[in-house]
Amino acid sequence: MSQIAWDQWLARWDDQQAGYLPDRDEQFELMLTIVDKLIGVPKRFVDLACGPGSISARTLRRFPSTEVIGVDLDPFLLEIARNAIPGARFAEADLRADNWDAVLGDAPVDAVCSATALHWLDPADLDTLARTLARRIRPGGVFLNADTMRLGPTEVPRLDAIAVELRNQIWSDSHANGVEDWETWWSAAAAEPAFTDLLAVRADRFANRTTTRDITLTDTLESFRKAGFQEVAVLGQVADKHLLAAIR
Repeated sequence: MSQIAWDQWLARWDDQQAGYLPDRDEQFELMLTIVDKLIGVPKRFVDLACGPGSISARTLRRFPSTEVIGVDLDPFLLEIARNAIPGARFAEADLRADNWDAVLGDAPVDAVCSATALHWLDPADLDTLARTLARRIRPGGVFLNADTMRLGPTEVPRLDAIAVELRNQIWSDSHANGVEDWETWWSAAAAEPAFTDLLAVRADRFANRTTTRDITLTDTLESFRKAGFQEVAVLGQVADKHLLAAIR
């Protein structure tokens, strides 16, 4: 493991993810700018469903004095994060489990950011997560999420279909131009013998995890409004990728 170039795996992850959201760096910069405008320099920042720590790394570059906590369930991606981003703390937790937020400690949180991860939750899980975040984020703090949120196949079926078609075209164009896709990245990781044990744990952990339906934009807006956030709105959109902000 000591011979692994962890920072290169993180960089390769960022390149791969940019194929699905070409303005990903700009989205992250916007998220941190919103945090800055609402809070200033956050004391405690959570990178939720952090993966290998893409948001954590950018947060530390912008706010080097901030306590950054990354939370994820994936043992392999967390290992990348711990080795590539030594300035942050990374904790393992299942966002579907009760009291997952114990890994954050007792102190309130100023800001929570997430990207391209929470769409794996069920709408009911999202409701529970929003209530947990409302309890953990201090008044005036903020939650930001850049993710796929369908417009709603039953609410606005024609617009939803157009947004999905546009999203798929973005992905297709990116990969046609040589950007590595999700499957290729994971195949490369599987070919590294040092990762065998971690990937086996990962495969077992995520076996048989399914969702009842895709989360829609309406689901997300309603979940955070019901949870008690003061202001909830979309501040950016590309096809059905939305940047949602919620002020506690």
